[in-house]
Amino acid sequence: MLELLKSDTMSIYLDEALESERRKFRFDPDSRRIDSIPDKNDILIRATEIVSGEYTPSLPEKVLISKLGTPKKRVIYVYNDLDRLALKLVQHVLSLRYDRFMPCCLAFRPGFSIQAAFRNVLRRYAPEYSCVRTDISDFFNSIDVDRMATLIRSLLSEDEPLSSVVERMLLDPNVIAEGHVLREQKKGVMAGMPLAPFLANLFLDGFDRQAVQWAPIYLRYSDDLIFFCRPEDAKSLLDMVRSELGALGLEINEDKTHISSPGESWSFLGLSYENGQVDLSEGAIEKMKGKISRAARKLYRWRVSKNASTERAARALIRKFQFKFYGTGKKDDELTWCKWYFPLLTCHYGLSQIDLYMQQWIRYLSSGRHCKKNFRQVTYDKMKEWGYIPLKSAYYNRFRVSPGAEEKQTR
Repeated sequence: MLELLKSDTMSIYLDEALESERRKFRFDPDSRRIDSIPDKNDILIRATEIVSGEYTPSLPEKVLISKLGTPKKRVIYVYNDLDRLALKLVQHVLSLRYDRFMPCCLAFRPGFSIQAAFRNVLRRYAPEYSCVRTDISDFFNSIDVDRMATLIRSLLSEDEPLSSVVERMLLDPNVIAEGHVLREQKKGVMAGMPLAPFLANLFLDGFDRQAVQWAPIYLRYSDDLIFFCRPEDAKSLLDMVRSELGALGLEINEDKTHISSPGESWSFLGLSYENGQVDLSEGAIEKMKGKISRAARKLYRWRVSKNASTERAARALIRKFQFKFYGTGKKDDELTWCKWYFPLLTCHYGLSQIDLYMQQWIRYLSSGRHCKKNFRQVTYDKMKEWGYIPLKSAYYNRFRVSPGAEEKQTR
């Protein structure tokens, strides 16, 4: 593994990861200072120390973040930048060397095409199928660490030093919370920890190998599961899923569990399918609306406190979301909307909803209210002058892969 870690392939990957860190700073006004990003050589040294068993990352910080649309908080664990980026590099090496997972496992796999997997579902989908959707509650943080440690030892039998480091990280109950060391009763593989996605896939690999036999179609993206089966099998299938996950110490989120009858709409990966049309799901639309409104309110407070112009605040809001929607045209923009959603959508209705909402909140920055005079102060032409590109227009203009791309690419 040390040889792969020091290869030219990993060096290129790390260069791209560091450039992504820098671009997040430039395009996202909420990002931290760019001078906090560690040096490439320091990251390689730290990753080598982790793989060789010479270094165990320092305690992570426990952070509570708001869950969109609910008063609940989500727990993530954040490592210092040097450890985080070194672990990210190790995660990439592991994913390349041990990509033994089933095709139904869609998340966190380098070079694996989500779009191809979704199209495969559409090809195999039949209107007479029922759809069973469910979600695992607090998936990453609920994973049994003793069971996980056994799986790690088995998988990394030839990389025992790394196996020992990962075990120490998982079995150590201590975390940092509000500047103090706290003993955490249950932290699983730690959501937010760079190795967590690979470990979570490993933990459910056995489940996936069983589940593909239960229904004509089964897919899993992290904690999000979807099955298509005969209507008479749907309830027993859901009971089986609930039972098998329970045997692993996991629980399904009953609020997000749903059985759709044949012909009814279903959603997965932020997409909704109904009557042959693929659009954004209501969940994806509402989640993006929440991000836009929160960012706009924060920027308006900043504009007032700094006595800044509407244009400056609007450009910041536009820049932040243009980056989320279109990226910069670089290779690591896979999770931008133009790469994730555009190739799969067959209509623009959801995109148009986001466009109207975005325009509403850009105008909000002029007065701190939603009122008619905002339309006179912030015209549509002004928004375009400030860099705004509507999703609907970008969707239909397929030659423009990214507003930041230096060269236009065609499909």
